[in-house]
Amino acid sequence: MNEQEILTQLRKAAEEIEIPETLKPEQIEKQLQEQKAKQQQENQHLEPKKSKKIIPWRRLGSMVAVLALVVCSGIYITVTRFDKNSGTGQTDSVAMTDTQQTVGEADETGYVDVAALGTMYHPASDYKEVYQTLLKGYQQNWIEDLETSAETSEAASGAMNSGSDEYYYSDEAKYGSADADLLESSKEGGKDYSTTNLQMEGVDESDIAKIDGSYIYTVEDKYIVITDIRDGKLEEVTRFLPKDCGAADRVMEIYVDGDQLILVVQGYETSLGESSKAGSDKENSDKESSDEEIAVSDASEDSAFCYKMNGKSTTQIQVYSIVDRRNPEFEGRLIQDGYYNTSRKIGDVVYLFTQYHMTSDVVGYVEKEYTSVIPKVNGEKVAAGEIYLPESSGESGILVSSLDVNKPDKVLDSKLVISGYAQTYISKDALYLYEEDYDGAMITNIAKFALDEGRISGVAATAVRGYVRDTFAINASDGYLRVLTTDYSTEDEVNALYILDENLKLTGQLTGIAPGEEIYAARFMGNTGYFVTYRNTDPLFTVDLSDPAKPEIIGELKVTGFSEYLHFWDDTHLLGIGYESDEKTGNIENIKLSMFNIENPGEVTEEAKLVLKDVDYSEALYDYKSVIISKDKNLIGLVCEDYSGSGIKQTYQIYSYENGIFKKQAEIPGINGVNYENVRGMYSGNVFYLWINDNITSYDMADGFKKIKERE
Repeated sequence: MNEQEILTQLRKAAEEIEIPETLKPEQIEKQLQEQKAKQQQENQHLEPKKSKKIIPWRRLGSMVAVLALVVCSGIYITVTRFDKNSGTGQTDSVAMTDTQQTVGEADETGYVDVAALGTMYHPASDYKEVYQTLLKGYQQNWIEDLETSAETSEAASGAMNSGSDEYYYSDEAKYGSADADLLESSKEGGKDYSTTNLQMEGVDESDIAKIDGSYIYTVEDKYIVITDIRDGKLEEVTRFLPKDCGAADRVMEIYVDGDQLILVVQGYETSLGESSKAGSDKENSDKESSDEEIAVSDASEDSAFCYKMNGKSTTQIQVYSIVDRRNPEFEGRLIQDGYYNTSRKIGDVVYLFTQYHMTSDVVGYVEKEYTSVIPKVNGEKVAAGEIYLPESSGESGILVSSLDVNKPDKVLDSKLVISGYAQTYISKDALYLYEEDYDGAMITNIAKFALDEGRISGVAATAVRGYVRDTFAINASDGYLRVLTTDYSTEDEVNALYILDENLKLTGQLTGIAPGEEIYAARFMGNTGYFVTYRNTDPLFTVDLSDPAKPEIIGELKVTGFSEYLHFWDDTHLLGIGYESDEKTGNIENIKLSMFNIENPGEVTEEAKLVLKDVDYSEALYDYKSVIISKDKNLIGLVCEDYSGSGIKQTYQIYSYENGIFKKQAEIPGINGVNYENVRGMYSGNVFYLWINDNITSYDMADGFKKIKERE
């Protein structure tokens, strides 16, 4: 069935169903045409220049969902129009910038006044308003399913059931969010052992492996394994399951802080539900009565029952005392609905972020009460006033809760932000949610929440033109937020830097940077920013941020290839990990290590480079936690992949840098056939430890990385 046939059917159905204005066929047709034109434009500007993980933006959809079901699956739906509730505007609501401007109103640089593009979030007045917002978002999302799978009734039926939570882990969980002013140090607080590669000093991050100088802690399948490395030992002393670990539970990441072990545990449950088409589900005795209802049933008169797969994801923070490493003692937990997004630990407070997808509860085969869409934290529904709603709609959101690890059973605070699939950036005192959007132009919506010893409170919201292309392209320092974006909607890609104050008001900006290129990597150190754009060569730009109102590009170094990941080696050197390329053709070649001398930010030089001829890819390009970099130990360790042979060859390679020369110190095999994402390099003293999935091997760094032993 093509678009016109579908629209014809929708017009026919519309004559019999009372629908909102935005769901009428002529509006749907208009949005389909706009979507088609937009997609053509996207295709022009997203031609892959290389093998690259590109974070796609969420398409703007039409609210055609319910009517699409009429056409595609023979299901009838009665919809009563809901009037929009504006909310109460509480003191911690996220305020929009003062003025309102059409997205398409651009200045001579091609950029709009970004301070005018914010979308307001407001606390919900009640659960009914939450329900209505989610319903509208559910309907909008159906246009995407219609475009790709409306040709068969099976596709439409499958889309109906797609609202259940899935085992989905966001890019944020894997790749992190954004950078901060941080020089990684291998000797933190005088301790001679490696630490997790962090984004910001004072903001700890969970990982799949940790070391504290005496023990190594690893996530191995469902188990937590503690390995004793004292006095040259490499001995497993404990292997245990999280408390109440179910068949579908999975340990995602861990923290280690002194004598406390903190687990992030993902759970998932499914069940087959049965209910009558008359809406006889009486599971919830506290059902809210209303004359504004949604009823969904099978169109067949002979069908008495409907079936659906119900799914529910939950994520836990479990806290254990490990005074005795052989016998960890459970101390308490926080459990909340949703699948794991990310987490952070600031002091004694852990913040847990989950993605909560609510479509299956918004529209089901039985009548639902408004409260059924509200997630729970430690068994209690999130209060309506703690749920932030966008001005338009949304079908999912970020749920964040906090706990004190010294009182792990008590929830300090919880907030639910209906914001689609937002990414997170967390500083020591603030949470930033940023999300790609399209409203006549490519924009990134940003919402700020203050963090204060577990308390989470809304501050402000705004938007900037373009998309945040790189994980490390957003940074907070001295009360300002720096945001680097790439806009693909112009004839050539155009990049920009925006500096926003503590209330997300525009303070300064640089626009029209490097037309025809896009941002691949970024890093900030104090009042200096570095970022890489790419087409055929790698311009490394240096930006002076000392005057937030007048940021200035003070340097531009062009070299072949490009860096995907930037890491400060020391105060005067910046390490780049990326690809080499042919200067004339731009063809991508092998992985390249670059060392940039940044002693004079205005005259940056490429002090040295090393092309890894046998390496075609490294996870270090996209997962900053997978790479170990230490100037103190003269150590650069990363997983490498070689595609040149008959199959993929995976190794762990270790390099040093001294006197302007990169040198390979070791190449360790044994990764083939295992999940290379579960690989971590660590050290304590002069011993290097390589953890590969379920095995740990030690090496003597003072003796050319000679193998010492494997874990007993």
